[in-house]
Parts: sequence; C-alpha cells; structure tokens
Amino acid sequence: MKQFSKALLATAIVFTASPSFAGYDEFDCRTNNQMKNAGLECITCGIQKYYADKGTPVDVSDKWLAMIALNIQKEYGYNTVRSDIDKENFQKEVIRRIQTYGFCAEYLGKDTKKVGRSREYKDMSHADWTYFNQLLNRDARPSEKQMADAAEKLGFKTGWTSSTPALENMNYLFEGMFENRSLDEKRALFKEKLRQALESDYTVSGEKKEKSKEFIAKGDKDQGLTRCLADINAKFMKKPMGDKETHAFCGVMANSCDITRVNLDSQKDFCILKGMALKPASSPISQPPVFSGDGGGGYRPQPPPPPMPSRSGSGQK
Repeated sequence: MKQFSKALLATAIVFTASPSFAGYDEFDCRTNNQMKNAGLECITCGIQKYYADKGTPVDVSDKWLAMIALNIQKEYGYNTVRSDIDKENFQKEVIRRIQTYGFCAEYLGKDTKKVGRSREYKDMSHADWTYFNQLLNRDARPSEKQMADAAEKLGFKTGWTSSTPALENMNYLFEGMFENRSLDEKRALFKEKLRQALESDYTVSGEKKEKSKEFIAKGDKDQGLTRCLADINAKFMKKPMGDKETHAFCGVMANSCDITRVNLDSQKDFCILKGMALKPASSPISQPPVFSGDGGGGYRPQPPPPPMPSRSGSGQK
C-alpha cells in the first residue's frame, strides 16, 4: 500500500510539473493560455507534432498564426465564442491557410522587444496577445479601422495613398487567399509577393533600384515581418510540399483540434484543396478477374511451356 501511495505521489508530481499544455497524443508542445483563448493552441501543437514525428522539430510564430486568424475572422465572421461549430470552422480555415502558405519560426518586432517577452509568448508580448484577442474573442467581425491598425502593428507599410494603406498592403500580400483558385495558383501568387518583399533595394552595382511594389515597412518598422517572410520563402516556397504531404500535414493539425473528417477519399475532406491530385485512400488495387472456366473471358493463367526435347548424345538415329 505504501508503494502504491508513492506511485500516486510521483504521478501527481509529474503532472504538476508539466507545461501549461501537455499536448495531443502525448506530445508536449510550446503554447500558452493566450493561444488557447484565440483557438489556435491545437493548430500550433499540430504543426509542432507533424515536424517532430518527422524528426525535424520546429518553432512556430504565434504572431503569424494570429495574423492569419484575424484575416479569417474578417472574411468569414467565424470566431471562437459563438458556438463549437463556429470555432471548428474558424480552425479549419486557419489550417487551410497554413497548408497553403506555411509558417515562420519567428516574427519578432522592435515594439515587442521593448516590452519584453518570455519563452511562453515566443514572438509576442502579453500586451500583443491582449490586443489581438480583443479582436479575435468576440462575436463580431473586425472593422476596417481595426484591421488597418492591426496591419500597421504587423509591419505593413503606411502612407498617404489611401485611408487604410497598411491594410491594403496586407491584403496585397495575401492576394487570392479567399478566391476560388487552385493550391498551385495561390502559392504562385504568394511566391511572387515574397520575391517583391525580399527584393534588394540596390542593384549589384550599388545603384538604387526602382522596386515594382513596396508593401512592407522599412527597417525595424516592419516589426519582424521581413525576416518571417524570408523564413517562409526558404522553407516552403523554394521547394513546396507535394499534394500528399500537404494533405498529411493538414490531417495532423485537424487531429490535434479534434476536427472530425469525413469522406477522406473525396473532395468533401476539408484538407483536400482545389487542384490537389490525390489517389483516393480507399480505392481498391486493380486486379485481373479470376478465371472462372466458363468461357466468359477474364484472366486465364497460362500453362507452362512443354519441356524441350533432349539433344544429348549423338542425336537421332
């Protein structure tokens, strides 16, 4: 009995000492309560689990996921507070954008550095999360003004071209995000935006270059966005995931969020994006019909050829 009590005590100590989230399928991931409040905890843990299972652990930017989530709520009106169904739809749409565009390891800006951050909050301060969750955790879409303010905080270029230039520049980066385009088309558009964002200001000879489009703020006013985009470009756009891998990646995130997937071998599976070429998981292996002996056609096993006559000795007599 005493040994049993010691075992219970040891178990209690282990659970007490565990991080705030000891994750899905016995997988421990880095997260925080603010991520949970935003409905993004299971997604970041799913990303981390997918790569850990492949033997290549990754860091995931909280801020990048928050930016994607904010755009989802603005477009669809989905949120985490209205209903469980609404929350699931919200998570599905965030997952689909991570499938398409990937993620960066860090999106750390000067304003966050000033306030300070902990390992728990990765690349956002508590104040950053408070700001974003005030927009995400409510039963209302963010207004144009709120989206414009958020875009400026996220490092998009401001100016006098319109009343909401930072928002227009964020929309420019994600052009086609909500359009009925194929996965390849969306990635091609995004890859071109990354090329523009990461293009040097000067030619190889040192002359000032006339850039086609500037939509990211200069210097440290970009709040870490340029570095984040460079990371995404290197990890996801130079050699994009194939359709099969993209589909599997989504599946791990969906499992982490306890999202039920039906018809995994049809276009009804939300993880299958437009243009994906996937062989249905349940398709039978094509086999020739067994020979029935009734003359009805089908596969007939061929008898072995007759043995060759012996040619040993002196031959015929």
